[in-house]
Amino acid sequence: MAGFRISHLSATVALAALAVAGCNRTPNVNQALLDNQSAAAPLPTLPATLPMTDVAAPPPAPAPAAAALPDTRPIRTVRVHDPRRGAEYAYADAASRFSDALGEAPPDYGFDYAGVQPWAWEGYDDSLVFAEPVSGGYRTYYYQPGEEQPYFVRDPYYSYGYDNGQLAVVYDAGGDIVPWEDYGPQVVYASRYLVRGRDLWRASRGDRISINVQNWTNYRINYFNQQQRWDAARSRQPLWVNYAQQGAAAQRHWQAEQARRRIDQQRFDAWQAQGFRAAPPPRAIPAQWQQASWARDPHRFTPVAATVAGGAAVAAGALIAHNAQLHRQQQQQLMQAQQANTVRLQREQALQQQQQRAFAAREQAQARSFQAGQQREMQQQAALARQQQAQAARQQQNEHILAQRQQAQANAQRAQQLRNERVAIQREQQAARVQQQQQRLVAQREQQAARAQRDQQVRSERVTMRREQQAARMQQQQERAAAQREQQAARAEREQQMRAERATAQREQQQARIERANVQREQQAARAEQQQARAQEMAQRRQQAEAARTQQAQARAVQRAESRPAPRPEPQRPAPHRENPHGGR
Repeated sequence: MAGFRISHLSATVALAALAVAGCNRTPNVNQALLDNQSAAAPLPTLPATLPMTDVAAPPPAPAPAAAALPDTRPIRTVRVHDPRRGAEYAYADAASRFSDALGEAPPDYGFDYAGVQPWAWEGYDDSLVFAEPVSGGYRTYYYQPGEEQPYFVRDPYYSYGYDNGQLAVVYDAGGDIVPWEDYGPQVVYASRYLVRGRDLWRASRGDRISINVQNWTNYRINYFNQQQRWDAARSRQPLWVNYAQQGAAAQRHWQAEQARRRIDQQRFDAWQAQGFRAAPPPRAIPAQWQQASWARDPHRFTPVAATVAGGAAVAAGALIAHNAQLHRQQQQQLMQAQQANTVRLQREQALQQQQQRAFAAREQAQARSFQAGQQREMQQQAALARQQQAQAARQQQNEHILAQRQQAQANAQRAQQLRNERVAIQREQQAARVQQQQQRLVAQREQQAARAQRDQQVRSERVTMRREQQAARMQQQQERAAAQREQQAARAEREQQMRAERATAQREQQQARIERANVQREQQAARAEQQQARAQEMAQRRQQAEAARTQQAQARAVQRAESRPAPRPEPQRPAPHRENPHGGR
């Protein structure tokens, strides 16, 4: 069904002026299935399925969480038109229908991408789903036939519907639709998932790996638990239920895929009941895939006898023949499974060991009785054929004998029919007992796995609690150390400030002393200058006074000389001594 698309599903597009420039679309998955059921899927060039392997392999490596994926440009967002009729659930419903068809069948193959090996299921119509382990569960990617990017991605917390590479809808873990204005970081995660989905598709085009049976046995319970939670969420959403009720054509589309996957699941269960000691069972494939070069080994691939025409029609005669062959194979596998179960139960409990031996003896006796009955039936049929030939030759001669033989034949047929019915009842009872044993074993293993998971969860919670307590103590110690360092730094800063203040005060005091000394020196110099000036002034005054006195004495002498008459010549006398103006001689 290469034409099955969601982004071109007879969509009614109405542009709207949205904050993120989105558009309204009306997805119509059911109509797309009706329009494309007559289209033939292309023949797979790569192995679309591979037998499983029991070769030892390491546990699956987890994929990065959404927050750890490489950043990318946010994708465009759109809105779905007419959500009141449940159209927003078209993406989730299309993915869920494919998952329902797959049932609990093992994956077809794996492949490597950046150290992670996702599981892959490939439908007969070229639909794809990839599942990779992440924290808290699995992240699954759903692809339309022939498309390289997913139309639906689900992680343990949210699911995203894409319309031609645009984000059309976001669902929470309970199946509720997240309002468009509340997307928040989900737009970023949806953008990263879309890029990773493209990368996974390209990686799947390379080498494909057989699924390890132990990894599938150990980890499938987590995968199917997540699937069951999503199925439960679907039943709680009225709009989703209403939308799903309109998809009768889509349901018919997956009938052939469902029949094929049921065969794969039964073969795996029978192989598991044998303890995986036999060779891996062949994978069921559509009849047309036998034309592919990789699917020609009948020990690895067996076609589903029912051929698909128009996506749902089944050839009844071929289906009956295939079911008969499958029933014989299951009988043989159940016999081997019973022997394997007997060995295991002998190791587990002595009482069960005795019961299993008795059960095996009864089953072997019934098998021998059944084989003897078949031999008798074959002998009777051969004798009957001879009788019929003789009767045809003697028919006109001995009608009475012929009537007796016909009566004997009818009696023999009735007896044989009764024997066949008894044998059929015995086989059904035997199959029911074996199935009940298998169911009990499966229930025991599931209980053990659940207990182991709970124990692991408790241990993980304890480790997490201890780590949180240790982290809290370390944080408290770090906070106390930081507070001490801050206090020490504050004390050091205060001491440094006090030392700086004391040094500043000392410098100011010293500067004041220097200034006072300078003032004193200036004052002393001023006083000395004043004293010197006064001394010089006094000396000048004394000199002036002495000069004045000398002038006065000279003037008086001149006056006296002028006032006296001219003396008579007298004998010379010694000249008189002048008085010292300062009182000296």
